[in-house]
Amino acid sequence: MQYLNDKGMFEIKKKIVISDMDGTLLRSDKTISQKTIETVNEFRKNNIDFTIATGRIYPVVLETVKTMNIKKPLILCNGALLQDPITEEVYFSKLLEDDIVHKILKTADESGCYFYYYTKDSICAKDLKYTAKYYYEMNKTIKQEKKINIYLSPNLVNERKSNIYKVVVLEENVEKLKQVKQEMKKYDAYIDIVSSYWNNIEIVAKGVSKGAGVKFFAEKFDYEIENIMCIGDEENDESMLKVAGFPVAMGNASENMKKIAKYITSSNDNEGMSEAILKFAEL
Repeated sequence: MQYLNDKGMFEIKKKIVISDMDGTLLRSDKTISQKTIETVNEFRKNNIDFTIATGRIYPVVLETVKTMNIKKPLILCNGALLQDPITEEVYFSKLLEDDIVHKILKTADESGCYFYYYTKDSICAKDLKYTAKYYYEMNKTIKQEKKINIYLSPNLVNERKSNIYKVVVLEENVEKLKQVKQEMKKYDAYIDIVSSYWNNIEIVAKGVSKGAGVKFFAEKFDYEIENIMCIGDEENDESMLKVAGFPVAMGNASENMKKIAKYITSSNDNEGMSEAILKFAEL
């Protein structure tokens, strides 16, 4: 893919797709379609690369990295970490402040909601539910050296670890979750809050977002914003769609995401990723 630069010389346009995982790259059954894998591999030959921007941490995405043959740095923990998939080098990281974490966890605990948090390589929870249980089941199917570290403690508030990147609060009662989110706003000077699903809120350090991660990625690895496609489906993807030169919303995305997007592709269960990459390649 070549274009004429201001010196009248042909240059290869370097492009990249930065994708959310759940509801975007992954189908509803948490698998990646063969067509998506083939499309990504095919367009790499034409200088369109691929990586992910996810709320997950490095150990959790290793299988996806392998499946998609990702060589470019990963935007992890909603932008709190930018990490190399091969060397594990961390190019950027921003932690939640320890004293703020304690207040956040205490607020979540007193509300009666379920909560957990991520360190760089672990998930820490009160008991084996929701995401912790999902990773526990995943561990049964993967090799020992790739297993996800899961730390469980009923007294998680007082036994908390330092170096925390993200706190997640889950609650099926939507009104109750809204109340907790409102309570958390007293720490607005130190945190940002987004959601990746209707029953959760995700709390990271102030200024951390997938969009900020994409900006840092572009500057660090010499990509023009106009040559970056970001694709997602939920609120925590909004910041990166606003940053991207070519923002794409999945067919299954929220209405707000669709309003931001330049292109709305098919759903995650109907080859939406492949369709979007083909459209991006035409630009």
